[in-house]
Amino acid sequence: MCSLEHVNPRVRGIRVSPHSRLQILAAHITQDITLGALKPFKEVIDVSSGDPHRAGMKPITFVRQVLAVCLLPQLLEKKSLPLDVRLRARRLLEACDGGSVGSYTASSGILHVRQSIAEFIMRRDGGVPSYAKDVLISAGFQSALMVVVKLLASGEEETQTGMLTPMPCPHTLPALLDEGGVTLVPYQLMEDRGWAVDLDELHRTLKTARGRCKPRAIYISNPGNPTGHVQDWKSIEEVIQFAAAERLLLLVDEVYQDSVYGEGREFISYKRVLFEMDKEYSETVQLVSFHSLSTGQMGECGLRAGYMELVNIDPEVMHFVDTMLCISITGTPVTGQLALDLMVNPPQPGDLSFDTYTQEILLTRATLSQNAQRAQEFLNELPGMSCQPAMGGIYLYPRLHLPSEIIEKAKILEVEADVLFCQMLLEDKGVCLGAGCQYGETTGNYHLRLCILVLPDTLEETEMSSVREVNPTVRRIRAPTSLQSLAARITEEIKQGGQKPFRQVIDVSSGDPHRAGMAPISFTRQVLAVCCYPELLKDESLPLDVKQRAQQLLGVCHGGSVGSYSPTSCGIPYVLKGVAEFITGRDGGVSSHPEDIIISNGSQRSLMMILHLMASGEGKTQTGVLTPMPCPHTLPALLDDNGLTLVPYQLMEDRGWAVDLDKLHRALKNARELCEPRAIYISNPGNPTGHVQDRKTIEEVIRFAATEGLVLMADEVYQDSVYGLEKEFNSYKRVLFGMGKEYSETVELISFHSLSNALMGECGLRGGYQEVINMDPAVKKHLKDMQAPAVIPQLALEVMVNPPAPGDPSYETYSQEILHSQRTLSQNAQRACGFLHDLPGMNCQPAMGGVFLYPCLNLPPKMLNEAKMLGVEPDVLYCQRLLEEEGVCLGAGCENGQEDPNFHIRLCVLVPPATLEEILARLCSFHLRLLDTFP
Repeated sequence: MCSLEHVNPRVRGIRVSPHSRLQILAAHITQDITLGALKPFKEVIDVSSGDPHRAGMKPITFVRQVLAVCLLPQLLEKKSLPLDVRLRARRLLEACDGGSVGSYTASSGILHVRQSIAEFIMRRDGGVPSYAKDVLISAGFQSALMVVVKLLASGEEETQTGMLTPMPCPHTLPALLDEGGVTLVPYQLMEDRGWAVDLDELHRTLKTARGRCKPRAIYISNPGNPTGHVQDWKSIEEVIQFAAAERLLLLVDEVYQDSVYGEGREFISYKRVLFEMDKEYSETVQLVSFHSLSTGQMGECGLRAGYMELVNIDPEVMHFVDTMLCISITGTPVTGQLALDLMVNPPQPGDLSFDTYTQEILLTRATLSQNAQRAQEFLNELPGMSCQPAMGGIYLYPRLHLPSEIIEKAKILEVEADVLFCQMLLEDKGVCLGAGCQYGETTGNYHLRLCILVLPDTLEETEMSSVREVNPTVRRIRAPTSLQSLAARITEEIKQGGQKPFRQVIDVSSGDPHRAGMAPISFTRQVLAVCCYPELLKDESLPLDVKQRAQQLLGVCHGGSVGSYSPTSCGIPYVLKGVAEFITGRDGGVSSHPEDIIISNGSQRSLMMILHLMASGEGKTQTGVLTPMPCPHTLPALLDDNGLTLVPYQLMEDRGWAVDLDKLHRALKNARELCEPRAIYISNPGNPTGHVQDRKTIEEVIRFAATEGLVLMADEVYQDSVYGLEKEFNSYKRVLFGMGKEYSETVELISFHSLSNALMGECGLRGGYQEVINMDPAVKKHLKDMQAPAVIPQLALEVMVNPPAPGDPSYETYSQEILHSQRTLSQNAQRACGFLHDLPGMNCQPAMGGVFLYPCLNLPPKMLNEAKMLGVEPDVLYCQRLLEEEGVCLGAGCENGQEDPNFHIRLCVLVPPATLEEILARLCSFHLRLLDTFP
């Protein structure tokens, strides 16, 4: 990835949206005003996207109160909060593993929330059944859609998958299809009929497309984004019949279903109409519908959560959807999942919060309806502009009749005429609108997009059918072991009264401290709770520094709300600056710059984007990544998903899992006959090995990468968890910059860190960052444009890198909590390693850092034979039996890429000491019993 030519061709081919250019211009103007520049306006008003909180609309009180209590459970005792708020928060916390929003969740989302969504859909659709198993939660509508697009993608040129796409369409859709490798097949909506879908146009488009691609899906937006059109029953039936006749998957964006205000119009879901039709349709037409928190009434864009419901989808395809959710970019912040539950199951009549909730919802609806009517009339009266009435959604999409002089000027400047109009409006009046060309418009007509869900004063100022059709790359992704599913099933059986020889399952297969019973950091949760529900700023019981930090963080959020979109695609500038300052301090003054920091929804998302950028070629030209064995258990599937070759290099178990230079050279030499190695992945401290590299080793790896022209990817997530005797964490960047310009100015380094580290342990918040060193600016720009981080995790990252300082009211408590976690981790690692090493048939290398132990299993030959007969790996069989007999869920070594004759298990040791003793007792009992069974 040394230059743009090495970037994945599919990523290079993503069309650049004018929306990005206008947003950058708006940010520059805002910065100029902040620095004192004189403009004919006081501030930029951005109504180019549907971000109600940014535009001044208030969040729903009930939602923010419940989330605040979930983030800071001490508020359960606060009598000033309504009882129904506290009861709901308690119920939602019980649905989270470990009773904490900081715990990981199942890849498809929290079951309780999925059940609530299914019940909501059933009520909405007049009793048409909906099932939790068919509802999958994701980090927003876009993430869900990307999963489906990736599943559909296959072929090239005339065999490439095509998707019928409305013109105009949501502005992010063309780039999303580019990235997914799916051909956009445009069908024109009928502007003179209020942007209706026309059946003849669909048939004409499909016929034309079949000569240049293979259409397999049709995308519908209802209510329309950006048109505001709302389909009636007859129109929906026609589209369903068309999809059935042409064997197309129906993808329906129903995000604005709660925002229908056109006279005589109501929202009708595609699923409801489908199930009212004959069985030839209701039992065969494949439908995926989408909804999200960005809806008009909730407007919680910054929380990044949505869901999709899949109807009539082949069970084998559903398996791949779940696999994609498990390893892909869609890890959904727990706060977003809980907000979804509140969206679909709001306060009911008789609840204490019902009146306030109802008044807030009615105010939002009235504002939207009145604004739509007012703005449409105003725009139609302007010369050179005409606007179709909107019936739903939160946008108007007026047409521009531009003078020939502007069109000619645009040609000279090589921009679209509507983009030029928007630039001039932004520079002259400080109003940022969306240009119609970014919605796929290519008809020669020009349009604008205007979000009307704003305060009235602000408005006045602005004026698939089978598994064989699944993407082959996705089919090749190695599936995770079934241990997590088995653990969930056993837990559910216990809840239903099933008799087991244990009371509960203890899951220590992943590094999830809160799930295992470790408490979160008080300062972090207090600050986030106040940011969610700013009324807590008045609470005298909260420390002053908590309230000051929260106020500071709210000040850097658009609209002063965590519900607004992030100001930039790569993160909030204030947080980027905080991360850079933390890195500079950590590395003894080696400079870090905010422009080199990119925030994402977790380190896995960061890595996914890097891999996606690097992917290219096939067979011997396919990109390869040198990968340690063992490696993090999600990494092999990530490489599969992005079409990269895993090039294994073995870590030296007898040397405490050290990196060996000879092994690296051997692995690279062998790989060059099979693929094109372009990167090396390092985990330090090691996941799952616990090895901590010294400066000499890091220097050797850097020289190796420099000599061989490899990109260095350093996973440094557990940098705060080094406890080995005379060991300390050395970052790859610090060592690199101590090696002279020959290396410091040439070696391309990408390092990762996240909230999932040991001391924070906020896995469920889904936040992380990467720092990129010596990366080509054009490549870096691509990388930045691919992010969409949630706001709450960004604020948590700021708290992580800038904790309370000596003298702050929260400093003493914070220091005690951190010291407790560090001691627990160090003592547990020593205790568990000694215990496991003493068990017959097991040996364990001491960990020096991180949160895992990775002991070796010497299994009896009879057990190996039984595993072979059952068609499972022996370490998986060991873990399955341990789980079934003792209720302890460990990770199987084969998940970490181990393919040698040795077998291992993975155990997270960052748990309360009493829990660790319970785990070791159960493990010992099982292990000795197993050796008796297989002498």
